[in-house]
Amino acid sequence: METRASKEAGQEEGPAEQTPETERSNTMTRSIGPVPGLVLFSMLGVLIRIYTTRLFAYKDAPTYALIWPQILGCLIMGALTRSRHTLSPSLYTGLTTGLCGSITTFSSWQLLVYTQFFNTDKGEHSKFNNFLGGVSVLVTTMTCALGALRAGFGAGDMVCAGRRCNTNKWTCKCDYTVAVVCVLGVMAACVVVGKAHDTRSVSIGVLLGPAGTLVRWKLSKLNTRHGTARSLPIGTLVANIAGCAVLATVHTLQSGGIVRPSHTSCQVLASISDGFCGCITTISTFAYELHTLSPRQSTTYTIHM
Repeated sequence: METRASKEAGQEEGPAEQTPETERSNTMTRSIGPVPGLVLFSMLGVLIRIYTTRLFAYKDAPTYALIWPQILGCLIMGALTRSRHTLSPSLYTGLTTGLCGSITTFSSWQLLVYTQFFNTDKGEHSKFNNFLGGVSVLVTTMTCALGALRAGFGAGDMVCAGRRCNTNKWTCKCDYTVAVVCVLGVMAACVVVGKAHDTRSVSIGVLLGPAGTLVRWKLSKLNTRHGTARSLPIGTLVANIAGCAVLATVHTLQSGGIVRPSHTSCQVLASISDGFCGCITTISTFAYELHTLSPRQSTTYTIHM
């Protein structure tokens, strides 16, 4: 959202002069679109989520480790939505849909809720304790996500007030820089997959993550069709449900309920879980959509989700 100061600054400056060279650059930028940024920031988001979770997954931790990447992603999302006018459209999409959407994950959260409700770890709990555990994961995650989103709003307002992006020159340079870095990042990830055996599942997950992000980005276009954007964001809903369905299948195969998986199969399944499923689903977008909807609409959306 643009502040009053930024609007006044834009009025004083007036529209930028469109030279033939600038128009040609803008046309080439539109042809590239946000895809390079989505790929690059999605890969980065997968790494941040995996290693942040591992960092806090120590013995006798006071809370479950997955909550920290959820908080981080929602915090960044809140700051970015309030500083949108300072970023190029492609970079904004790459950071919000690519980075924040990949740091947070809806499917892994729902799997954790399932394991708590049904005590799949075979802990010495009563059924009532299992119920409390599932409710705790649900409530704490949503509370922290929405709280982090609001904190991000405040941070974005303070840092980016009055600033504005020169979308004629800087946008094109930034988008092409992201495209080059994206190609280099994919090449580096391919090298890691071939060389680092102990982190192979993470490396494959990094490569699978952009596929999930691109599917979610395509599905997000459904949010603005048929007048459903204000009542039910269909695209985000479909992406989260589809990701949960894939993760449920992966979890079943990992547990050996159908066929006992080999070591290589376990690595591939873990990569699908962390990469594709983690990126096609998101909590940061879900939390932001809840913030933009009315109380009645957000309740309906949550029930459908």
